[in-house]
Amino acid sequence: MRPHGLGLLVGLAFLVACGERAPTPSALARDVASYAVETYGDSVERRLGELIAFRTVAQDGIPNAEHPEFRALTAYLAQLAADLGLDFVDHGAVIIIGLGDADERLGVLAHADVQPADPAKWMEDPFQLDAHSEHGRLIGRGVEDDKGPIAAALYAMRAVRDRGVPLERRIELVITYTEESDWGPIREFVAQWDPPGINVALDSEYPVVIAEKAWNGVFLKIPPDRTAGPGPRLAAFTGGEFLSQIPEDAKATIMGPSLELEHALREAAASDSLAQFTFERVGDTLNVAARGLAAHSSKPWQGRNAITHLAALLGVHDWPSTQAGRMVRMVNDLVGTGDYGERFGKVAYEHDFMGPLTLSLTMLGPGDADTLVAGINIRSPVGMSGEALERAIDEAVESWKRETGIDAGISTLIGEPYYIDDAPQVPVLLDIFRFYSGMEDAQPIAIGGGTNARLLPFGVNFGPAMPGEPYTGHSEHEFMTRAQLLLNLEMYTAMLVELAGAS
Repeated sequence: MRPHGLGLLVGLAFLVACGERAPTPSALARDVASYAVETYGDSVERRLGELIAFRTVAQDGIPNAEHPEFRALTAYLAQLAADLGLDFVDHGAVIIIGLGDADERLGVLAHADVQPADPAKWMEDPFQLDAHSEHGRLIGRGVEDDKGPIAAALYAMRAVRDRGVPLERRIELVITYTEESDWGPIREFVAQWDPPGINVALDSEYPVVIAEKAWNGVFLKIPPDRTAGPGPRLAAFTGGEFLSQIPEDAKATIMGPSLELEHALREAAASDSLAQFTFERVGDTLNVAARGLAAHSSKPWQGRNAITHLAALLGVHDWPSTQAGRMVRMVNDLVGTGDYGERFGKVAYEHDFMGPLTLSLTMLGPGDADTLVAGINIRSPVGMSGEALERAIDEAVESWKRETGIDAGISTLIGEPYYIDDAPQVPVLLDIFRFYSGMEDAQPIAIGGGTNARLLPFGVNFGPAMPGEPYTGHSEHEFMTRAQLLLNLEMYTAMLVELAGAS
């Protein structure tokens, strides 16, 4: 991809290097940002509620661009853009809402698809904005990831239009529909599109994200049962909802447990302070359920993994070789309850800026050909190539198979990390964040997640989550405070003025 407006970008970078850049945010940016909050604060919250009501979750067998909920959202956004005086183009799995007609362009990137939500774990319907259950919080699927940012960005654009800010760059809000499920459609779109010269995604954290770990999937497969032998046996072991969520729930079924075994399991459960366990005996069957805490798998330390803690609990007994029993052995040997792949052969390493590789077992359930499949999500920084990481994974599994004599299959999806240290808009974004947050020492950061920012020229992330605060996207308690929603509106507006407005 050839960046648009290369001369202008080089000029901006030169001014930054020479220390001649005007103070940011400018008086105009502050004025328009204040106007946006005062005029459109309530509108942003109302529109957020309307956006959440579209259940834009991927469904097997139906491309998102053809799904009725996504098509209804497209119609809604087309009308909203018209109401706000913005132009609109529908590309199917990508829509673009624009302002201005300058040759140079600023891309603002977000996604409108969301992860699934289990209604039983929410106080209200997760697809209806809940503004009353918890004081000051706006709760619902997509509030943080990314429907709140979309609502704020739309009204930031409207405020820029209202105040007649002269634009040196056309503003294009690029909304994708497959970020959470399949990057194929946006990759295909970008390949035939002339993208803006600089791009800011609203899909992560502040201050400014300039590095993202690679997203990797590992699928370990235990074949069907062979003769299990006498004694208590583990008949089932499952858990998790989707690959990029730390699992909140897991369960196991034990056939023929003795009272002594049940007592040992209950004692082990009482000593685990991070997970909660329940036991239910039905005749000759003991059902054990684990409850942890869901979190985004890019930050596994913010959650509590129900699958790995249940495996650790079950590890107090030497199980016969059922499918579930062999899986417990594999999980305890290769994964454990840590977050950094310490047990998985030689996959663990760390980068001085991007931090350590993380490894999370996030899904466990039936697969093809009657296999039991453990889905593992690895987030890897710069420092090991994809090929080297895949070799390390394969070697760890092969070594475990030789040591235990247990057969297991494996498949992998390997990505590459993203690290950009020369995006010219970063100093401007940092100044805006420092001014509005009061965090004068704020610096660029790296994240464990992967966003569509990496697909566009000079792509970085700017919010919406604040430093030091839990990221609630992908959890079963996704929320944003109203104060944060308005702060995002204020900072996004200042960003548009500074990066797109004529100096």
